[in-house]
Amino acid sequence: MFVSLNWLKNYVTLPTGTTPQEVALKLTMSTVEVDGVEEQGKNLEGIVVGKILEVAGHPNADKLKVCQVDLGDKKVQIVCGGSNVQKNMLVAVAQIGAKVHWHGEGELVEMKPIAIRGVDSAGMICAATEIGLGNRFPTKEEKEILDLSSVHRLKAGMPLTKALGLDDVIIEIDNKSMTNRPDLWGHYGLGRELAAIYSKKLHKYSPPEIKPGKEKKITVEVEDVKLCPRYMAVEVGNVKVGPSPVWLQEKLLAVGLHPINNIVDITNYVMLDLGQPMHAFDSKLFKAEKILVRRAKDGEEFITLDEQKHLLDSSMLVIADNDKVVALAGVMGGLDSGITDETTKIVFESANFEAVTTRRSSIKLGLRTDSSARFEKSLDPNLCDVALKRAVELTLECCPEAVVTSNVADESHFHLQQGPLETTFTFLNKKIGMEVEKKQIVGVLERLGFTVKTNSDTLSVGVTNWRATKDITIPEDVVEEVSRIYGYDNIKTTLPVFPIVPPEKNTLRALENKARDLLVTNQGYTEVYNYSFVSSEQIQNLGDNVATYVELGNTLSKEKPFLRRQMITNLLENVEHNLEYSNQLRILEIGKTFLPDKPGVRSGEQSDELLPRQDSILTAVFVDKKNSVPFWQARLAAEVILPDLGYAWEAINLPQLYNWQHPTRSAGIQVQNVLVGQIYEIHPLVASNFGIEEKVGVLEINLTKLNELVTPAVVYEPVAVYPEIVRDLAIILSKEITHAEVSKNILETDPLLKQVELFDVYEGENIASGFKSMAYHLTLANKERTLTTAEADIVQEKVVSVLKNKFKAEVRH
Repeated sequence: MFVSLNWLKNYVTLPTGTTPQEVALKLTMSTVEVDGVEEQGKNLEGIVVGKILEVAGHPNADKLKVCQVDLGDKKVQIVCGGSNVQKNMLVAVAQIGAKVHWHGEGELVEMKPIAIRGVDSAGMICAATEIGLGNRFPTKEEKEILDLSSVHRLKAGMPLTKALGLDDVIIEIDNKSMTNRPDLWGHYGLGRELAAIYSKKLHKYSPPEIKPGKEKKITVEVEDVKLCPRYMAVEVGNVKVGPSPVWLQEKLLAVGLHPINNIVDITNYVMLDLGQPMHAFDSKLFKAEKILVRRAKDGEEFITLDEQKHLLDSSMLVIADNDKVVALAGVMGGLDSGITDETTKIVFESANFEAVTTRRSSIKLGLRTDSSARFEKSLDPNLCDVALKRAVELTLECCPEAVVTSNVADESHFHLQQGPLETTFTFLNKKIGMEVEKKQIVGVLERLGFTVKTNSDTLSVGVTNWRATKDITIPEDVVEEVSRIYGYDNIKTTLPVFPIVPPEKNTLRALENKARDLLVTNQGYTEVYNYSFVSSEQIQNLGDNVATYVELGNTLSKEKPFLRRQMITNLLENVEHNLEYSNQLRILEIGKTFLPDKPGVRSGEQSDELLPRQDSILTAVFVDKKNSVPFWQARLAAEVILPDLGYAWEAINLPQLYNWQHPTRSAGIQVQNVLVGQIYEIHPLVASNFGIEEKVGVLEINLTKLNELVTPAVVYEPVAVYPEIVRDLAIILSKEITHAEVSKNILETDPLLKQVELFDVYEGENIASGFKSMAYHLTLANKERTLTTAEADIVQEKVVSVLKNKFKAEVRH
């Protein structure tokens, strides 16, 4: 939003010497975010009004003219290529030393004496775009120069800044920074804010009362008072539509609006002045004896002022007479009732429309207007009355013969929540973080328009009407008001004082993270995330009983209304979706399962109702189109991660626990005599139900149960002083032999062996059926000296001998 500093000064007298930059900084630090400050005439130095005395053809160029120009104190010759240049024309002349944008583009260029096609030229007759006034004076042709002949009271030699009233400073405010401040969308509201910031008196805004006429009686019927809390209207006759006064045009131009005619300009001026949008209808085209504020009909057609046709629906609010819709409430008026040069009677509308409905209508129709931008911020309904009075006052000034010809219709149904808000000085100071004197707190609130009553430490704050529309509602809002006007820079920065207690360690989460990292980094698994919901079809494909599942009453998806009992259900869908793109899949998921037949935690602190048991389950799935027994890869995953998690484990025989398990290829995972998981293959029929032809190996570990077990204490050793020797050893042995058994026997072979790491398991070509290849890194070290190669060879030979004798293993070369 663009704000005129001169306009603001109509309502508040700023301290002497206050610069525009200081005003912008004050506003930024306390109220809104200022994007920029621009002096209107900053690039117009040396540019004056000139009067063309003579125009002659250029002797060497058909499209150029040689002009004799009066600059007040001197006459100069200027060569000009303007298409509309003519004798007695008032123009903008850039004198020698002035700077312009050549042809309206690029950087500023300084004017110097020059000969153009052999003819001397002392300056430049400017187009509007060349001196930054393109928006103010739009051109019709490319080579058209700025014609100032129609501007009143101009004299040759007058500085252009003075001639056009370009002595203002424009402050650009970021609209997003004041979405919660409907009172700041007009100059008076911002002036009120500056008065509070600078502790200055705010000039009263009090337009005269409207003297009603008797020619017409206007009535208003509001269908839904929630959508339109207030609607006011009045008719003014004997209106003569024409150009606005110069001062009004200059006000609008300063903030980026083009003057249209006196009536439309008045409505725009009042909106920019007070923040209250208004609309003016042609009384001949709008039968306003009875104004209807109603919902639009579904499919109702409406043509807006921009000549665009729109299809409305019943979520939108419209203004209508008995025959037709004349305006889309809070957004834009209709083409059929707009002001024209022939208009002699007008109806002013000053209303308050509900914010959400206005915004939704605006977005649906793609109509973002200055009006909708303000209504969607929740304006104060009291503004309607002040704005209507001001509009009528300006109309009577601009059209001396105009008279009010109707009553002032006012359909009002609103109530503002103005408190009072009860709080204490102690509360305010605690929130601010320092002691602010009671007198200062009360002074700040009163300058902002609040009513304040105090009693010892208590504070009763009455909310002023322009801040009572969803803005100031809780005591913390009062804290913010005091803080920002007191000055955030005046609040001392101190660190909070509180005991630093480390948070309680979540051992289950740490276990989940470590298990995930081990599978991803050591085994190449990819983690997936699925919703916790499953469908009845999935449950049936799994061979499970739907009756044992928790069914949700309010589901995210109607297709999946049940909470999962195991992770494998959705993982099998992941396999089916991804296997066509890859020959091998290694995926894992960690999440909660929901078992209503087992008791979980209480639903509330005082409740006896127990929720379903919700354990954290790690499930890893391995599929390889070339691997006929994925069970061993699933087992390898367990062999790799469980020891690194700090748990000694063993595989035990179990009967088939679930229908989706292979009847023979399964084993239990036992830690400290507790069953914490399983390794198995998916039953071929179940895999087929999910569209999977390959065999699927699965590792399941109940991390909640595992976390409840005691882990051995970690023993730390100093880093070896002498270098280690790492040897690789690959052996072929029976599939029945586990990594844990092999690792244990290797480490017991010789004290020089410090670490055994499995880095590969292979089943395939050149490996006999029923056997597998296991490859290890063997780390050897001596705490007292550097090992020799010969010593390492002896240890490796001992390891090979032990493995041959114990497991009938063969070295793979």
